[in-house]
This record gives sequence, structure tokens and C-alpha cells, in this order.
Amino acid sequence: MKPKKSSAKKNILVIDADEEFSRDVRLYLEENYHVTTRQGLEFLDYTIILKKTDLLILEADYADRNLLKLLEQLKQNHPAIKILIMYTYFQSDTLIEKALVNDADDVIAKPFDVVMLKNKVDQLLSQTAVKQRSSLSGH
Repeated sequence: MKPKKSSAKKNILVIDADEEFSRDVRLYLEENYHVTTRQGLEFLDYTIILKKTDLLILEADYADRNLLKLLEQLKQNHPAIKILIMYTYFQSDTLIEKALVNDADDVIAKPFDVVMLKNKVDQLLSQTAVKQRSSLSGH
């Protein structure tokens, strides 16, 4: 009898208006992670709690001040969550661009190589694992 693998897969939430693109990201990452996809931001806070999200991968091509507020609230309500921003282009508002880059844990330009995406995801989620282990050990 083979020993069971640990089912402690990290949870990723991918939000992109392009349903096919989100599906492709899910298919690529789901071997190592639990991946949920959505096309919109409705009930995002609730979804993060329900799905126990460790990493939010968010498409931000049409970012505005409302998205910045939402990201700020997410960081306050869920300080352990990592945020990876995907973008094809940033709008001409450099203040929004700078704020997005500051609020995110990492950014990735679309289209991207899937190996690069996986490396960024692995790196971000390994950071959360290290933090969780150190908080459990009291350090």
C-alpha cells in the first residue's frame, strides 16, 4: 500500500475577464494547486474566505482607483494572501500603475511563458509556507 500524499495543496484564485485564458491558467497550475477561476470581482472577499485562498492572480488591464481600494481592503482583511497582478498594458495613469505594483506581491506581463508563471507562483506560495511555519514555531 502506497503512503498517501499530503493533500495540503495551496489554493489559488484566478480572476480574468477572458474565460478561456483563465481556464488555461487553471489547467496549467492544477497539478500542484487547487485553482478556482472567476471572471469578475463580485463577492471577492467572500470567495477568498470560502476557498481559503493563498494566492490571488488578478488581471489588471483596466485598473482604476476602485481596484486599488479593493486591493487595499484585501490586504487589510487577508494579510497572508499573496497577490500576483497580470497585465497586458497599464493605462496611462502612472499613479495607478505604481500603486498596483506596490500593492501586489509580484507582477507578470501577458502574454507570458507558462514556466515563468509557475516559477512566480511557486516562489510566492513558498513565502507563505515559510511564514506559516515560523509563526507556528513561535519565531
